[in-house]
Amino acid sequence: MERQREQALIKAAQRGDQNAFAALYRAYVDKIYRYILLRVESAQTAEDLTAEVFLRMLESLPKYEDRSTPLLVWLYRIAHARVIDHYRRYRRTAEQAALDSVEIRTDLDLDSGLVSQYRADQLRAALSQLTDSQRQVIILRFVEGYNLEATAQVMNKTVDAIKALQYRALQALAAALRAQGYEE
Repeated sequence: MERQREQALIKAAQRGDQNAFAALYRAYVDKIYRYILLRVESAQTAEDLTAEVFLRMLESLPKYEDRSTPLLVWLYRIAHARVIDHYRRYRRTAEQAALDSVEIRTDLDLDSGLVSQYRADQLRAALSQLTDSQRQVIILRFVEGYNLEATAQVMNKTVDAIKALQYRALQALAAALRAQGYEE
């Protein structure tokens, strides 16, 4: 979203304009949902946490001050905090999470769906072995497609720190995938 339009919508939403809030929501909900989905065990949890992020946004918007950073940066920080809170509340073992996520369905092309699901589960398992910062940099850089500068802004780090973190994250992810049997 263009920065000037975003600022105008923020000011209107702060004055109680529901249409302005709805426009901000529509502009950012998919990005926040994707960000959360890659960090939690299920789509339902991601939906719930995404709703919490926008509820927090609605509650805090009247006090929000534009400090020359996009609203999306603020939303990512809220999302990050919600994910951390989620794992503090609901610590579960990897086996339980894996059993909960198994879907039973009928499909004529069952093998391809199972293979895709297996690969997604393996990638999610490998990502779960990374530190929180490593996982966050992988998601922002390679899923959301942010450049180094934008990633640094979201994570409140320098570009050089992001480069180093990304390098370590990719090395750790490769090691985790190799441990699961994937070859380079």
